[in-house]
Amino acid sequence: MAKIAQIIIGDELLSGKIQDLNLKWLADFILPTGFKLNSSEIIGDDEEQIIATLDQTLKNNDAIIVTGGLGPTKDDKTKSVLANFLGVDLEESQEAIEVVSQHYERFDKTWTKENNSYHFLPKGVTPLNNPQGLAPGLMAEVNGKLIFCTPGVPREFQKMTEEVVYPILSTRLKSEATQLEIFNIRTVGIPEEKIFHEICPGLWEQLEEYGSVSSLPHTMSVDITLRLSKDNQLENKKKKILEILRSTPIWESIWQIGNIPLPQYIVEKAKEKNLTIAFAESCTGGLASSKVTDVSGSSSVFMGGVVTYSNDSKINLLGVKEETISSDGAVSANVAYEMANGARIKLDADIAISFTGIAGPGGGTEKKPVGTVGIGWSTASETKSKIYNFRGDRLKLKERFMTKGLFKLLRIIEDMPSH
Repeated sequence: MAKIAQIIIGDELLSGKIQDLNLKWLADFILPTGFKLNSSEIIGDDEEQIIATLDQTLKNNDAIIVTGGLGPTKDDKTKSVLANFLGVDLEESQEAIEVVSQHYERFDKTWTKENNSYHFLPKGVTPLNNPQGLAPGLMAEVNGKLIFCTPGVPREFQKMTEEVVYPILSTRLKSEATQLEIFNIRTVGIPEEKIFHEICPGLWEQLEEYGSVSSLPHTMSVDITLRLSKDNQLENKKKKILEILRSTPIWESIWQIGNIPLPQYIVEKAKEKNLTIAFAESCTGGLASSKVTDVSGSSSVFMGGVVTYSNDSKINLLGVKEETISSDGAVSANVAYEMANGARIKLDADIAISFTGIAGPGGGTEKKPVGTVGIGWSTASETKSKIYNFRGDRLKLKERFMTKGLFKLLRIIEDMPSH
């Protein structure tokens, strides 16, 4: 199996000014291809460090994908450092001129040599098309191994990797790209260590009989992923895996066989049953509504969300009783109940979910500490609510509150009949 390494260049990443988004995407992209993402390293814009990292990384891998440092500013050093690493000069490249001219034309612009130095490349290096940007990518070959230089901007890096780099890798390096399939099992409500060490201690080994296994925890959920060889036994292997899962205590906790994000999955399931949904949000501040509306086509099922942060807004917009807030407090099961019921009626939805909680760091009490949340749910046949307690900082708590509510929404959708 060919080994791929990633080198991410940028002082701004190490200073905390921006966060790298390319490693996660590349790992997901490489996983089913048959290549192995062997390592990833973030380094600064120091020439000696870049050269040393290239030298060491090339020894242990078949190809390197370098991200960052291809732009027109002084801190974009990748091209000149690559020339020094290869022991060649930068020279004007007619091929690069043609590539960069096409890039500018795509944006209805005209490139000239006065714009930048995109037309200068290390001698012997091939310019690569950048489907989303202006700066050309680069490809060099060293003793049969490949070095690709790509932009650091995520949309440019991702498109170039998909449409330019990967096809070259598939051609030049032997790959099992057409022989693997990802089989993803998504569970909810059980911690990773509890699944494999307490509830199903032999599950990992059972699954390994069919393919390599990996596990990835998310907020309140765990993905168990298998890489299955595409052979004439593929469908039989899937059936055997499902038989194993059905025989375990975690079967009821599996909410999806696949890799669809929770908000998208909710929208798809609601569409299948012609159900509409709404939210009443306090502590989550519209986060649940935002996640659902990130999904294309959500307008066919999402009726709306109401952010009622103050007590007055809960009373005036959702019909929460003033005496309920006075007697139970804004963070209570009864307020969550009335918020959900009010949202369903006001927004004319089949299902409404409400959130009222304490995300902190202040505002908690002994009886209602930070991390307390009331989640309500309402349909035409029932309205209920429950208090939950979580740990974390303010942003993590908002995420956990929202995720808990979305999983409750999914279960309701799955249990309801179609309209």
